Amino acid sequence: MRHIAIYRLLALTPVAACATTPQEPPASPALARPATAELAPRIDAIMERHGITTGAVGILRDGNLVYEHYTGEEAPGVPADADTRFDVASITKTVAAETFLRLVAAGEADLDEPVYPYWIDPDVADDPRHRLLTPRMILTQRSGFPNWRFFREDGRLTFERDPGSGYGYSGEGFQYLYRAMEEKLGRSFPELAGRYLFAPLGIETATLVVDRSDTADIALGIDAEGERYDPGCRPGFCWPEGSWSAASGLLITLRDYARIMASISAGEGYGPELAAERDRIVTDQGEESVVDCADAPADCPRDQGYGLGFVEVDLGARRTIGHEGGDWSQLTLAYSYLPSRDGLVIFLNVPMEQGIGAMRALVALLDPASPYAIRFEQWLAERETAGGAED
Repeated sequence: MRHIAIYRLLALTPVAACATTPQEPPASPALARPATAELAPRIDAIMERHGITTGAVGILRDGNLVYEHYTGEEAPGVPADADTRFDVASITKTVAAETFLRLVAAGEADLDEPVYPYWIDPDVADDPRHRLLTPRMILTQRSGFPNWRFFREDGRLTFERDPGSGYGYSGEGFQYLYRAMEEKLGRSFPELAGRYLFAPLGIETATLVVDRSDTADIALGIDAEGERYDPGCRPGFCWPEGSWSAASGLLITLRDYARIMASISAGEGYGPELAAERDRIVTDQGEESVVDCADAPADCPRDQGYGLGFVEVDLGARRTIGHEGGDWSQLTLAYSYLPSRDGLVIFLNVPMEQGIGAMRALVALLDPASPYAIRFEQWLAERETAGGAED
């Protein structure tokens, strides 16, 4: 039940290495051609069958958004369209990673500089291991922190393992990094992302700060009973007004996120040397894999795991770079192939568990050779085995 356990609140982008000899994939992905006349109705049929409240699908070729489709309503009586902003959950981490890499290129940050001179969380101040923590460890998901402290019974941040010693998916790590950057550079994460990433790419729809007065063009989160929630809120809880997260909660249109994905696949803002370092697979995530090689040995990639902030799946002639997101009312996926820069962006606004079947069907339709087609097929099968999923 690896996926059910993993996706307790914020989606992971799990991956793991395997020893099985992989089959060489075709040099180009089998992405659907936008000229296919029945593509839109087939997407709509998938969304309707799985009860997706709001959906957006984009296909990229050579970094260009060549196809986009929207379905459902962003709010009652308001159809979704190109202006609809989605909460992309943990895909927010790609913005944090991309911003940090641009800071490195600008000489404002260092991957291996300890963060403790700038920020020490009070919960770990008495643990000397806080002096070991570096941005590289955080971006490669080896911070040693839990995902979120509020998952723990005591509600405190702690090191569950030594920093740098092994994989542990953590939103806390990304928050910690940008608390340190805020102290070092005098700018918050939203300010840094705006200056180093959004402004250079001409992105105007991205929102990282909780503002419940801003409800225009937002796919409002929805629970299993159909109740809608203001931005930054979920059943029984709202993030404080004006707060931000470097790990989740980004609101953005599909078009603007496609621009970010194109920039990532091009290595813009930091050049080929740092892009190559970004793409080096460092962290084996064990059972939390895109492809469960034990279950699908014939589909096992050459390698898979975390690079610097991104999940990489090495398929031999090509690889994917991207991330997933999943929260109480979001299931999202964005990846590009390298070197072709073809890719997919899919945003679903729906109770997360309900969206798994739709994501499986959409990836199978649009990119059947993708490792993510296998991933969501395996995840859905596990849910069905547990008695919780529909086809």
